[in-house]
Amino acid sequence: MNAPHPNRIEARFRVARENFTLDVDLHLPDRGITALFGPSGCGKTTLLRAIAGLERVPGGRLAVSGERWQDADTFIPPHRRALGYVFQETSLFPHLSVRRNLEYGMKRVPENERTLHWDEVIDWLGLAPLIRQQPHQLSGGQRQRVAIGRALLSSPRLLLMDEPLAALDASARAEILPYLDQLHQRLAIPVLYVSHAVEEVARLADHLLCLEAGRVAWQGEAADGLARLGAATEHSAHVVAHEDGWTVLEIEGQTLRLPCVDAKPGDALRLRIERSA
Repeated sequence: MNAPHPNRIEARFRVARENFTLDVDLHLPDRGITALFGPSGCGKTTLLRAIAGLERVPGGRLAVSGERWQDADTFIPPHRRALGYVFQETSLFPHLSVRRNLEYGMKRVPENERTLHWDEVIDWLGLAPLIRQQPHQLSGGQRQRVAIGRALLSSPRLLLMDEPLAALDASARAEILPYLDQLHQRLAIPVLYVSHAVEEVARLADHLLCLEAGRVAWQGEAADGLARLGAATEHSAHVVAHEDGWTVLEIEGQTLRLPCVDAKPGDALRLRIERSA
């Protein structure tokens, strides 16, 4: 058997149901955000559950960054996989405070193996004002931020996010999206992000995997995939300077000038580009 690739997520799963079959053979990047995109019922959540080990797939194979998690001879159970899982519903422990919920994630990994630390995650997600509260006292967006923090404090090698904004109203989605924007800069691990919302994918994704009826319809760079769908795309850019009322940006090795943007030289931005008719 060939050794797994050290810089990829490699997955082979076939899940047969009465009216549906998931059949995929994947080679995904082990950095950045890969969006699993497609209509309801196309297999996105089934694939995520198989990767998490929550659905055991006979004959399945999975390797993450060179480490085998499942093959003919191996099956690492879900609680031993170095992954974080953020569900559509926050599933916080209702009887525990925010602090205790967060500590639960942190206790999964020995202190000397932690790659993300308490102060870093609390600051990033703006959780300090919520620490003493109970889940029922929080808004939907706040609960989801706590759930993301709990997943990150387990120092995962892979982060799974199953439509984390789908259960939120427009106001809560607007509240949490700026925190998700920072995933690119803050994490050196792969994120698999399930969504059927084109605008979310355009804003967050680096890589796109389109599923249709349980099979891969297309995969590649998110900008290319979204262009095929006729959607607006988002790109990472950095502020270079401000000159004569213009802001100079560097975007994918090129220079772009925009009317003055409220940002400092060196700041990272996400730039949304609408496709013309």
